[in-house]
Amino acid sequence: MVRRRLLLAVLALAGGLAVAGAANAQAYPTKPVRILNGFAAGGAQDLLGRIIADHLSKALGQPFIVEAKPGAGGIVAGQILIASPADGHTLYVVSPGIIATARAMNDNMTYDPATAFAPVTVLAEAPMIIQIAADIAMTTVKDFIAYGKANPTRLNHGSPGVGTVPHLAAELFRARLGFESVHIPFRGQGPFTQAILQREVQWGFGAPISALAALRGNNGRLIAVTSRTRWSAAPDVPTLAELGFEDSVWSVWNGLVAPAGTPTAIIDRLAGEIALAMKDPATITRIQNSGYEPWTLSPAETARFFEAERARWSAVAKANNIKAE
Repeated sequence: MVRRRLLLAVLALAGGLAVAGAANAQAYPTKPVRILNGFAAGGAQDLLGRIIADHLSKALGQPFIVEAKPGAGGIVAGQILIASPADGHTLYVVSPGIIATARAMNDNMTYDPATAFAPVTVLAEAPMIIQIAADIAMTTVKDFIAYGKANPTRLNHGSPGVGTVPHLAAELFRARLGFESVHIPFRGQGPFTQAILQREVQWGFGAPISALAALRGNNGRLIAVTSRTRWSAAPDVPTLAELGFEDSVWSVWNGLVAPAGTPTAIIDRLAGEIALAMKDPATITRIQNSGYEPWTLSPAETARFFEAERARWSAVAKANNIKAE
């Protein structure tokens, strides 16, 4: 009898919590919501945050406001997030750097994104394209690899910054294929794009915006993409996968997280609304115009994706002793 009463009490408590959670989700949000961007205004995180904020403001009846909180490769914005109440009123547009490599690259980091953040969804992704400067006389990946092996002290490669996915992808690609190349980091995608177009660096993994600039100006060559299928903007460029490179589907992406402990019902509501936004033609066009493709996952799928990205890129950072500057 005592056991039965105890079981009924536990079930009643669980039911009450479920009802309370559902009620909280229905009431949410009760005030304006901050969407943090860990980098300067005008970048991909800022743009995607504003696109999502526009939809959520209309759908949920409260302003969603994007705030740039740059510093330490996104770590500062993460600190602000985890210091905020876990009630869904502070969110954070994250990049692979903060999710996948920040902990491995920063020995003094005071929190772990794997446990401090609650994944909501992935927002968008874009392939990376291997770009070769115009003054390098190679047209295929095979030619490029042969050149690298034959000239071990003559190659250099650029990236948008130390520890970015384009940087780590280049180190993984170079190490797997057995050639040397000196890394030259830049402060962001824009400066890297200008450097490779002006032949200041010889090669690198570029984002679509830099690859499109190369195509328009005939300033360099695109020899492979890291997407699952060929890139529609350059359909003649093969994927690394079709060239026989295993585990070579790599992308730059952004996602959305909340503080750990945010009620599941609120996380699910946000994820559901964002999934609806990604079916809206106007939203799709805005994201595609930025060089990205819309991409959403459930919170559970997002958590698994984050863990897979963390395992891959943290290993590359550690293997190459890459530390934040």
